[in-house]
Amino acid sequence: MTQIVQQVILVLSSLIALTNPIAHAQATTPSSSPTVSGRPAGEPVVYSGQTLFYIMDLGPFQAKERARAISDRLAKLAKDPHLKIDKITLVDQEAATYIVSAEDVILVLTEAEARAMGRTRQELAQDYVQRIRQALAMPQAEQDVRSMLFSVLWTLLATGLLVLVWLGLRRLFPRLYTKLESWRGTRIRSLRVQQVEVLSGDVMTNALIWSAKGVHIAALALLLYFYLSVVFSFFPRTKGLAITLLTYLLTPFQPGVFREALLAILYGILFTVLATALLVIGIRMIQRVYPRITAKLEAWRGTRIRSLKIQRVEVLSADRITEGLLAVVRAIRVVVIALFVYFYASSILGFFPWTRGLSAELFGYILSSFVAVGKAFATYIPNVISIVVIIFVTRYIIKLIHLIFGGIERGAITFAGFRPEWAQPTYKIVRFLVLVFAAIAIFPYIPGSQSEGFRGISVFLGVLLSLGSAGAISNIIAGVVLTYMRPFRSGDRVKIADTIGDVTEKTLLVTRVRTIKNVEITIPNAMVLGSHIINFSTSARDRGLILHTSVTIGYDAPWRKVHELLIAAARTTQHILQKPEPFVLQTSLNDFYVTYELNAYTDQPNLMATIYAELHQNIQDKFNEAGVEIMSPHYTQIRDGNKVTIPDQYLPKSYQAPAFRLWPLGSAFSKSEDSASGKDTKA
Repeated sequence: MTQIVQQVILVLSSLIALTNPIAHAQATTPSSSPTVSGRPAGEPVVYSGQTLFYIMDLGPFQAKERARAISDRLAKLAKDPHLKIDKITLVDQEAATYIVSAEDVILVLTEAEARAMGRTRQELAQDYVQRIRQALAMPQAEQDVRSMLFSVLWTLLATGLLVLVWLGLRRLFPRLYTKLESWRGTRIRSLRVQQVEVLSGDVMTNALIWSAKGVHIAALALLLYFYLSVVFSFFPRTKGLAITLLTYLLTPFQPGVFREALLAILYGILFTVLATALLVIGIRMIQRVYPRITAKLEAWRGTRIRSLKIQRVEVLSADRITEGLLAVVRAIRVVVIALFVYFYASSILGFFPWTRGLSAELFGYILSSFVAVGKAFATYIPNVISIVVIIFVTRYIIKLIHLIFGGIERGAITFAGFRPEWAQPTYKIVRFLVLVFAAIAIFPYIPGSQSEGFRGISVFLGVLLSLGSAGAISNIIAGVVLTYMRPFRSGDRVKIADTIGDVTEKTLLVTRVRTIKNVEITIPNAMVLGSHIINFSTSARDRGLILHTSVTIGYDAPWRKVHELLIAAARTTQHILQKPEPFVLQTSLNDFYVTYELNAYTDQPNLMATIYAELHQNIQDKFNEAGVEIMSPHYTQIRDGNKVTIPDQYLPKSYQAPAFRLWPLGSAFSKSEDSASGKDTKA
């Protein structure tokens, strides 16, 4: 079988050699060299029985020695499995040209040698590079084909063995699992220390089954590992990797190393069993303690655990506090179990020499965290003390300021020109400034405040605040200005721009006004400061607010009578003050009527709409009772012969609508009678 395979390889190699254009080019390319007595000058460079080119003496180096050295270098390159033909290149310098492969020099070609050959140095170097590439390409191709065929055959054989062993393991381990299950509770019993059950039979059976599964997986992994290592060794380019993998695999099985490894495994298994027992005991203790703690907390619900209140406001109910404590206990249980498992895994890895480094890393992760937290806490203890002192001092400074401004608001402390209603706004401004100074003093003591990232974020937030709060800042400043301007107070009836209503709230940002239609309007303080403000309540508290309304009456009505009726209507109106007395002004004498303006005082500006409505009703009643029409005289042009506009209940029972007035016709008739009587007299 082997002889047949070798013959097939020889035939394929011959075919490749015959069909390889590089080999033909090499065979047909003549060596260009000067001749001496019909023979080429210099020594030939021979590789694989073929002459590539001729070289000459180079200084102290004889041509024969140079030719032999170049041939040896080419043979060494041909054995390199990682050789790439295209990496054979030229390095041209002033005095010579170097033909190199990677970092190894193959040949040095001088200007004198090229001149002796009758060609330029660059042309001759390019010719030599092509010849070397062609010479190395053919043997490498033949060798690659042969090695590839053998590698494929051995790989197929190894794959067959892998499949057989794999199938055997798949049949063996399921039977082992079944056998272990049949031993549960019979041959595999619980492990006890006196009356304490350390490991139950089920736990031990499950542990053995999982161990068998682990061995199964490890065997499959080793089988694949060994298979890949062997397959890599069949191919020249991966032979180094195969040696490395096999070295890693076989090192533990050397005689001295194997004994030490076996002892380490035995001790590791023993300590692993002990650590597993401790882990199980710890978890069972937690499982026993946890229900007792939760039951105790449930029993304390509403008794020892009561709701948290601030005066009469319930901040947290007893149920919420209990649920929160139960959640904390659950979280602590999970964290403790996770720590147990973490230390258990780290300890088991530390019992075996191959994973001891990983165990140290795992312990280092958690210990380094605790050490870092402890060091950071110890480092920042003085800073925390400084922050606490600043907060303590700031708190009592604010209390002192509040005490002073509280006395100003009550009138116990007075300053010339400082009004009591300014006390609270001024206190808020001063408290804000004190808090700002306290924050500035605390800032250097905050952990991480000196870092560039913290400073950058602070600057970024400051820029965002300054850009986004321009309107808010303007409203705050306007609110402060309005506070000290005192244009109105809460409850005043005001008119701001086109809005009329009562001031319900005044803050640093906005002013809220409720209109007579019970509509709440929020006006920014900047708009309030930029608008004209009419306060109806300021004068009403001291001198009374004058309400005024106008009527137009014809010249036929006596003006004294009109004054009496208007004043009587004002006096019968609710919320109109009797002192000062109402008065009437005749504001204009028009073509057909007189304009009368009634002025009356009130101390209830918030009821202006109601007072005006009642006043107008009373004016109508008084004028109707007196028989005076509140009509423009223009109406008389279309009114003649019609009923007056006074309601029927104010008219006498004998009232009749007037007839049409025809005074011009009556005058005409009287003149006619007079003229007729005159004629008669004359006659």
